[in-house]
Amino acid sequence: MNSAGTAENGRRYGTAASIVASDIGENIVSGHLPPGSPLRVHQVAAQYEMSLTPVREAMQRLVTEGLVVRTPGVGFAVGQLKASDIRDVFLTLAFVSGELSARAVAHVDDAMLAELHAIHHESLALVHRRAVHGLDEKNREFYSIINHSTDAPKLRWVAGLCIRYVPRSLYSDVPGWPDITVGGQEAMIDALEVRDADSARAITESIHHRAGEALAESYDITRAGRASA
Repeated sequence: MNSAGTAENGRRYGTAASIVASDIGENIVSGHLPPGSPLRVHQVAAQYEMSLTPVREAMQRLVTEGLVVRTPGVGFAVGQLKASDIRDVFLTLAFVSGELSARAVAHVDDAMLAELHAIHHESLALVHRRAVHGLDEKNREFYSIINHSTDAPKLRWVAGLCIRYVPRSLYSDVPGWPDITVGGQEAMIDALEVRDADSARAITESIHHRAGEALAESYDITRAGRASA
């Protein structure tokens, strides 16, 4: 697992517990921590050079999210996760995010479009420089603007739960993911500019379906590679 202290380009931020939970969650969803792998609190705390309390909090958060299981008297371990589970999460994310995008059309203004265009150009620059480690942050910023333009806090909450299954590190690992990202941004801007709610919904759903399939395939490949090693 990556150490919080050596996070790529300062990418990690937040509370100690959120850093640990995010890092371990990424390693689980990417297939680098296979189901059943023990997660010993003392070892994790030593690795991240922090006290036991935030590590236990991180583990409990991952239990709530279904990525980690806790067995009384034994401790924590990576839960069972299949590629089909990843596809199901992205199926939910596609529906919820599609609805948020469709509702955002009613709130589009020039300032919002200008922000989205700026982020899209920054995303393109990252891809051209092959600096895709920063692409996730830009893409989340892009859709945060869209999602927060609507008065739908519960939909945003559900989307936030699903996004926990999107490993930030995978932008450099999953073939085609950067192209899915920047292509989706461009198509979304086009739909918002003409105030087409149906297109905005369809584009968002398609992006998440493609991203979910790419992640699920990558998960199976990584698991198979680790099994044969």
